[in-house]
Amino acid sequence: MITLEAFANQEAKRIWSSDAHRKRSLAKLQKFGSFSGYAQRPIDSFKPGDVYAFMDHMSNTGLSKPTVNRYLAAISSVFKHAVSMELMLRAPEIKWLEEGPGRPRYMSRDELQKLKFFLEHRKCSWIKHFVIVGLQTGMRLGEILSITIDSIKSDAEGDWIHLKTTKNGDERWVPINSQCKASLQALDFNPARVFNEKQFYKTWDIARSRIAPGDKAFTFHTIRHTFASTAANELSVNTLVLGQLLGHKQPTTTAKYVHMKPAVSQRIAMNMGSEMASNEPKKGLINTLFKSRG
Repeated sequence: MITLEAFANQEAKRIWSSDAHRKRSLAKLQKFGSFSGYAQRPIDSFKPGDVYAFMDHMSNTGLSKPTVNRYLAAISSVFKHAVSMELMLRAPEIKWLEEGPGRPRYMSRDELQKLKFFLEHRKCSWIKHFVIVGLQTGMRLGEILSITIDSIKSDAEGDWIHLKTTKNGDERWVPINSQCKASLQALDFNPARVFNEKQFYKTWDIARSRIAPGDKAFTFHTIRHTFASTAANELSVNTLVLGQLLGHKQPTTTAKYVHMKPAVSQRIAMNMGSEMASNEPKKGLINTLFKSRG
């Protein structure tokens, strides 16, 4: 019978189409396989308890619930594929860790300035360009890693990144500006070639300790939330358009990425007061709601 390790390596390209996603997922599978000799066990011998034991082990090492769930996603993909290949009758049924709503998190201007200064003074300058691409496009790390020179397209309307496959399975056209294109050029239009996972996360951990000590929500993915919140708060981009930019299928997913900034809520409150107190009301939403009828 084929082992977990052999099956994952043999079928990796069919399980994960993206090179970058495949690399990260196999790294997670390797850690799963190194736990209690799982790598050499037959693929059809796993039970829910085996996966739960690994999940508990990862949680006990200090990993967050979202991170443990990402390991579970990689593991589940392998088992589901094994079922489709008729090597297992059914995949182990596992309950994912409840992550909860979490604390609304985006990076403030001050944090972004500190992060920029920090990265400009590190030897691994390529990380700075990953941050710029993320801030300018809202792309996931895995999507950035999937970019190649063939992904860059230009037409009369501007420059684009063509993502053939994304997390939700759809292709996406991501508009890019000159700042983003300059950073991609600095990465030779092939971010995966310069990416070093160990160096990346070690550098990010140091940045967190200096900019947001003890804040586990200060992650690279926070940049995606920052893009969404900036687009909504500062550029008034509506949820439908923002969802398309982020590659979401459901507006409810996009809503989780938009965090109203205190200054914006205060501005709404001030404008509301001015609107209600005005002797010559504007033809706005409040007046429409309170307009006398008859």
